[in-house]
Amino acid sequence: MSDERPSSARRAPVALTLLKAFGARRSLKVVAEPEFGYAGYIEDARGRRSFFKGAAFDLNPFGAASIARDKAYAAHFLKAAGFRVPEALLISAPAFIDEIRTKNPAVAERLNDAAAALAFAGRVGWPVYVKPNDESEGRGVLRASDAAALTRALATLSRDHDRLLVQQAAAGRDYRILVLDDAVLAAFERRPFAVTGDGVSTLSALIEARTEGFAADGNGRKIRSDDPRILDHLTASGLTPGHVPRAGETVDLLPNANLSSGGSAEEVTAAMSPHFGRIAVAAGRALGLRFYGLDLLCADITAEAGDYAILELNAAPGLSHFHRMGPAEAACVEAIYETLFERLVDTLQAAP
Repeated sequence: MSDERPSSARRAPVALTLLKAFGARRSLKVVAEPEFGYAGYIEDARGRRSFFKGAAFDLNPFGAASIARDKAYAAHFLKAAGFRVPEALLISAPAFIDEIRTKNPAVAERLNDAAAALAFAGRVGWPVYVKPNDESEGRGVLRASDAAALTRALATLSRDHDRLLVQQAAAGRDYRILVLDDAVLAAFERRPFAVTGDGVSTLSALIEARTEGFAADGNGRKIRSDDPRILDHLTASGLTPGHVPRAGETVDLLPNANLSSGGSAEEVTAAMSPHFGRIAVAAGRALGLRFYGLDLLCADITAEAGDYAILELNAAPGLSHFHRMGPAEAACVEAIYETLFERLVDTLQAAP
């Protein structure tokens, strides 16, 4: 569940549609920029405004939200607060190091480069994951199983990003837990974009059919059959597009489970144990967040104890893709937004 940038060729953003309906019921003015509906504000009778942009609302403090977006800093402060996070190393792109060197050579010497990334991976073990340090929606996440793959991943991502995070792999099922003001709103188990073999078709054919299905159902998932991340992940898994999976065999195609990248999700709120609910609430409190999605890996979210790894906290968790998965999912999302909007109004009315 990640924030989504709308375009003029697509339907109105789910959050905006629900916010307008809420505003009409509560006699609130809702204004959005007309081209995309991506940003705007709600206004009460006294003219006080609460702004939004994408899935970011006026609830989280700016500093806390900025820390959450910076994966390296978020992991640092979570670890310092006693939470379990995968070991990681922040890497700077060569062009960025060169730029800093012209301004402050001493700082440039302290920045980690590709050599440091290779040394780190050799120490923590393969595979490792490489991702932009401040992106969302799973954009740019690559899996590297050896030094050659890591070198390629760093070179690819360094073309568009100044800072990259190389992260130790962690085991477990992938969950997102939504929290607002110390209360868990929902929990979802997420699964990566994948195909299921029929014993005849190649991966290439299965992928093409799957992505064509995305276009047909209008879910707007940001994945194409020729997405280079798919080939990278297959290569890292020892597979090729010409491989024919066995009938019933599931093959993951991406290293992340974001719905915006073709993943799927199932609500597991009622099954989640209080143990993991407490972890989710405490982690957000440690970063000073009110509303967020916590991404967590663990063996079983129903367990009353057990190991886990927090991957990140998203201070602007979007729900559009989950809303479009079916009637039950839509009802869940609409209840979450109703609670969120009520809290926005409470905050607005408490303002001087």
